[in-house]
Amino acid sequence: MSKPIEIPTVLSIAGSDPSGGAGIQADLKTFMAAGVYGAAAIAGLTAQNTLAVDAAIPVSADFVRAQLNSVFSDIRLDVVKLGMLPGRDICLAVAPFLKKIPVVCDPVMVATSGGRLVDRDAVSALIDIILPEADYVTPNIYELEVLYGKPPDDPVEAGMAVMERFQNLSGIVLKGGHRPDPGGTVTDILLFREAGAICQMVETSPYIDTQNTHGTGCTFSSAMAAFMAKKDPPAEAFVKAVRLTHRLISTSKDRKIGHGHGPLLHHL
Repeated sequence: MSKPIEIPTVLSIAGSDPSGGAGIQADLKTFMAAGVYGAAAIAGLTAQNTLAVDAAIPVSADFVRAQLNSVFSDIRLDVVKLGMLPGRDICLAVAPFLKKIPVVCDPVMVATSGGRLVDRDAVSALIDIILPEADYVTPNIYELEVLYGKPPDDPVEAGMAVMERFQNLSGIVLKGGHRPDPGGTVTDILLFREAGAICQMVETSPYIDTQNTHGTGCTFSSAMAAFMAKKDPPAEAFVKAVRLTHRLISTSKDRKIGHGHGPLLHHL
């Protein structure tokens, strides 16, 4: 009998978005777009759409743990992608599963609009319990501020400080979509450790003026996890994730789903 073909597989542990634009739903769509198999454990439920998050409740930590036991006991996983973990007890349930597998953490704390998505206890749990188990972290500018401890005048300096604080991190992504360059471009930066030094990978893209950006953070981190699962070196996975996210924003910019910040259309 021939050896079975191993399929690159990513597990997302995150919250659910019933409107389909962010969270688990965006993660699974991104995994498919990137050509990997996606599994998902739901840590929180939301009532949201393109206009607002109207309500949110955490899944019980015991049930999150049960979901993870079911998946890890059966399916070979290449990478874990983390999204919203809405509670200390959930972080404590998730952390033991992250010990021996690459982890891409989207530290969902603050929306790109600046609104806080989880309470302060969940934020401190993410910092104290989850980030010490992560390999790569992909904060937006507001989440970078939380990790850095103050508004970052220089994102690279802030990113360096975060990597110094969390010696376990192999890299941090400094996303530029919220602060376009004067020349009409967006600069995304990966800081990563190599041979004892911290190196930079810089990717520049044209800025796309659109309100259809719901779920871009979820999509980017999931794409990076997916390309890592396909055995791309992390710096290459970063570049591919930037380009895939940019393509999806470009494809989706003039489409209309909902009445607010529309989602990316992964199927186009």
